[in-house]
Amino acid sequence: MDATRQIRIIFTTDIHGNYFPYDFRHERWGKGSLQRVHAFVAQQLKANPISTILIDGGDILQGEPTAYYLNFVAQDEHHSVADMCNFIGYDVGVIGNHDLETGHEVFDSFVDNCTYPILGANVISEETGMPYFEPYTVLRRSGVKIAVIGFVTPAIPHWIPKQIWHDLRFEDITESAKKWIAHVKEVEEPDYVIGLFHSGMEEGIITPDYKENAVRETASQVAGFDLILYGHDHASNMDEVENPEGRNILCVNPGCYAHSVAEVNISFQLNKDNKVTAHDTSCQLFYIGTISNTSGQDFKRHFSSDFRQIKEFASEKIGQFTETININDAYFGSSAYIDLIQSLQLSVSKADISFAAPLFFNAQIEAGDVKVSNLFDLYRFEDHLYSILLTGQEIKNYLEMSYGAWTNQMTSEDDFMLQLQPMKSNPNRMGFKNFIFNFDSAAGINYTVDVTKPEGERVHIEGMADGRPFDMNEVYTVAMTAYRANGGGELLTKGAGLSKEEISTRIIGCTEKDMRHYLRLFIKEKKIIQPQAMNHWRFIPQDWVEKATARERKLLFNY
Repeated sequence: MDATRQIRIIFTTDIHGNYFPYDFRHERWGKGSLQRVHAFVAQQLKANPISTILIDGGDILQGEPTAYYLNFVAQDEHHSVADMCNFIGYDVGVIGNHDLETGHEVFDSFVDNCTYPILGANVISEETGMPYFEPYTVLRRSGVKIAVIGFVTPAIPHWIPKQIWHDLRFEDITESAKKWIAHVKEVEEPDYVIGLFHSGMEEGIITPDYKENAVRETASQVAGFDLILYGHDHASNMDEVENPEGRNILCVNPGCYAHSVAEVNISFQLNKDNKVTAHDTSCQLFYIGTISNTSGQDFKRHFSSDFRQIKEFASEKIGQFTETININDAYFGSSAYIDLIQSLQLSVSKADISFAAPLFFNAQIEAGDVKVSNLFDLYRFEDHLYSILLTGQEIKNYLEMSYGAWTNQMTSEDDFMLQLQPMKSNPNRMGFKNFIFNFDSAAGINYTVDVTKPEGERVHIEGMADGRPFDMNEVYTVAMTAYRANGGGELLTKGAGLSKEEISTRIIGCTEKDMRHYLRLFIKEKKIIQPQAMNHWRFIPQDWVEKATARERKLLFNY
């Protein structure tokens, strides 16, 4: 007689430092978190004690004061995030691009301290030619053999400086999947194969060198997966993709920050010889943002020392702002928010010119005491600052591409000035058509952006901020983030016209520490900061811009 076996998978991804249900940036209780994942797992096991596998999809080591403190300040012998994941009982995870962004010392420590495997089949060691992380793992539950193969977006060399992930290379996900599916099927003979992807469904950034998001492509081109669990794009989703054999493969992403988790239930049919003859897979997403029970409290007590230390770190007062600054202003011209970062970059790098972009859609820092936690609203990522040599013409071309993705060509005062569209997550709200983190403005030069002109003719550079003339043939030192200096956003390649190889020859410096470190020192040294817009650049014509700004600010931010 055939037997039935039930196995449950609980999947999280893109936790991004959300370990406790507390928002350390804004000093208030928050949603989701690893603590609430622990509470949910205990709740489900109690309600239905079937075989359960807990899986994480990467990007767990970056994003909040929690992660920054545990990665770079505490530096304990055992990485506390690994201890948290071990405490919850994770069975397998995959490395994420932001995990690798922390550097070898941190991500190697995390992986070494996890009692479960962290996968990365397409991350290859230059020394051995083999995967640097475990390519796959095999889990046995209730007489069923389940293989999990892990992959990460191969875009990392174009986003993160090589010295951070040195001695590694990254293979195309689809090609790597073909190889490892064949190997696992032949060597392990599993009953069920899960693809664990830190790569989004589709779209994203596509260049001749890499595809950022490859889930749909891989699922449709590579036979052998029974289920794909994925993250990276932060978009909650359940979708089916037809594979080359005509089977529909379920692809699941619960979204980010542990606000929700995915629960996949698989029913296996076994014959009298205990061989799997069929299986059926279903999934639902659970919101866990406010769940609380005794297991959650156990987690809180167990890691109370980490919580207390992080709270003390984040609440340290480092200076004062005399004015409130709001990132919303940055979309419409020179702003105190972005210009504070530009001033810091020019000061730290001693460069002639600085490039910076908004890293949050909407953020504000109130006048008054500035705390370490505010640095995470000022600067989102653990990014180092680079100095690179560019000609005046390359600088103009770079800015033309930036404003080309940022603004429309207006033919009347009633046209949109900014490139807007309904948000995918909320079609009733307007957002930007393109990524805001590629909306670079410049400091160190005075210029205008004429929104009545076509792309390529909008930027007019009037001169250097110190009064010197600006020369298209002159070579200038330019400060920019590590992401940008490694080709991220393609402003240096498609915009300035440099090849990836040429970019590396132009780099003349890199800071030892990340930008938040220098922001902290900058504010502590100044003590009192009077944030003001430099007013060194503006959109023109002024009358059209004023009307468009009033109209589009209301559409975007409802004021």
